[in-house]
Amino acid sequence: MAGNSMLRILRITPHFYRPGNWPVAFDPVGGLQNQTWTIAQGMDKAGAAQTVLTSYIPGSPRNVQLSAMMRVKCTGFWLPEFLAGPMLCFSWFLGAIPELLRARHRYDVVHIHFNHSIWCRIIAIIVGRLKIPLVVSMNTPLWSGFQSAFRLRGKPYDVTRWIERAALKSADRIVALTETYGRSKAGELGLDPSRVDVIPDALDVEAFRQPIAAEALQAFRDEHGIVGGRPIVSFIGRVSAEKGWQDLPALVERLSEEGVFLLICGDGPDRRKLETALAAISRPGWWTITGFVSPAEVKKALEISDVMILPSRREVFGSILLEAMAAGVPVVAYAVGGVVDVAGHPEALALVPERRREELAKRTLQLLADEDARNALVARGRRRAQDFSLDSAVALNLALYASVLAGSKNGARSPMGILALQEDGGSPDGA
Repeated sequence: MAGNSMLRILRITPHFYRPGNWPVAFDPVGGLQNQTWTIAQGMDKAGAAQTVLTSYIPGSPRNVQLSAMMRVKCTGFWLPEFLAGPMLCFSWFLGAIPELLRARHRYDVVHIHFNHSIWCRIIAIIVGRLKIPLVVSMNTPLWSGFQSAFRLRGKPYDVTRWIERAALKSADRIVALTETYGRSKAGELGLDPSRVDVIPDALDVEAFRQPIAAEALQAFRDEHGIVGGRPIVSFIGRVSAEKGWQDLPALVERLSEEGVFLLICGDGPDRRKLETALAAISRPGWWTITGFVSPAEVKKALEISDVMILPSRREVFGSILLEAMAAGVPVVAYAVGGVVDVAGHPEALALVPERRREELAKRTLQLLADEDARNALVARGRRRAQDFSLDSAVALNLALYASVLAGSKNGARSPMGILALQEDGGSPDGA
């Protein structure tokens, strides 16, 4: 394919994985990072040229060339850790403005991945005003804490709803991770459902089926103090309120009575609270918190896990569920939000009612004790994971971009180059 027909994407996300260990105050590892990293990697293999505009973490480089076709540009000011929570996204937003003003002449399409902040929404409104073809992924709802703080009630004061609707109406097309979430948001905000496309999270299934050397697994155990000879239940995710860390101390107490070890992989704003709560139950040696682990280390954690739990209070999707299913680890989770959609029919996850921690523990212990039930759930999970293949997600994204460029009044050029990427199997030169 000729170089001038190559698709040029500006991918905008406040949080994006890049190699390295960064302070958790700046690096809220979670589903948004997993999704944007995975789809960016897939689009890179398909031959698209991408610039990822993300937030600057002090100590990390401002520019990272991840491949010949993909670079990461980090914007924002230097901030001390205590300001990262309230200021990181605002700093990123201010730093991103010059790139937005140049975007019309540099990119064919802008794809914004929403986190909880208002600044993602304002960027969407700006891009819409600049008449650049725009796709928005609804990864996370807009945080409405300021509305609650001022005790604003009723539609005239529904600032959150107004901003969310204005941002989404600025987009040519909207991506929802599940049909349930897309339908509910379209109804809630009065959006045209035909402008909402469902493109679930995706993963490279085969990457989670590659064997891991026994020496590497033992090194992982040794590093984190994981004693052998015990069943291992894992929690893998951000240590924050929405992920349900509040249930973990009680689960440690219940599981340890049955000789089960709890492996907690992750970091987050509530880690110290969790450590304090775990110390208070006096079960030393029956749990560990690894802190942040890289994607490669997540695979090791899954490899040594007998069961994974996800006690989330809310969950738009839950990408770790896909990783567990692909790795052959049965999962017990609360039936909240997109978790139910991910489970499918028949259910590939063991679902229990929200916040029923005793039932969560009971179902986990049942799976550990019943090998046949565990194997049946693993088999359903492996089959279900195939429905979220990366190749399928890349094809859906390419088709969406082609549709946007063909139908948008803002389109800068023909979508034929995008279609050629699909037909050529992802090679930039058609080889």
